[in-house]
Amino acid sequence: MEQQKPYCAIANRLYDAFLAGDIEGIFILLHPDIVWELVGSDEVPHFGRYQGVEAVRAFFDTIGRINRVKAFEVLSLTETEKGAYAECREQGHFQDHPKEFDLRSCQILEIQAGLITRFTIYQDTSQMVDAWRS
Repeated sequence: MEQQKPYCAIANRLYDAFLAGDIEGIFILLHPDIVWELVGSDEVPHFGRYQGVEAVRAFFDTIGRINRVKAFEVLSLTETEKGAYAECREQGHFQDHPKEFDLRSCQILEIQAGLITRFTIYQDTSQMVDAWRS
C-alpha cells in the first residue's frame, strides 16, 4: 500500500476536521500568520482575505451564522511542491436566503513545517452572489 503524501495528509486532516465540525481541529493545522482567502465579490459577507488565526476564527464565525451546507465533498486531492490542491463540491444555501447553490471549487493549500500558511479558494462566485441576493 502506498503511503499518503505528507501535504495531502495535512489537507485530509483539515477536511476531516471541517466535515466533523471540529473547528479547533482546523486551527491546530494553521500557521499563526495564515493567509486565508475566498476570491470573489465582497457582496457575499464571508468572501475576502483573512490574515492570522484570529481573523480566520472570525471567518468561521461568519460562515457559521450565514452558510447552511447540505453537502460537501473532496472530489480529488493532489500533492504539489508547496502543498496540495483539492477539487471540492459544495451544496447549500444562506440563512434567510432560499436560493440554493451547487458548485465546485479549487482549494489551494500552501504548507510549511507541517502548518498551512496559505489557503485560497476559487469557486463559482456567480452562484454564491446569486444565492446571496435571493
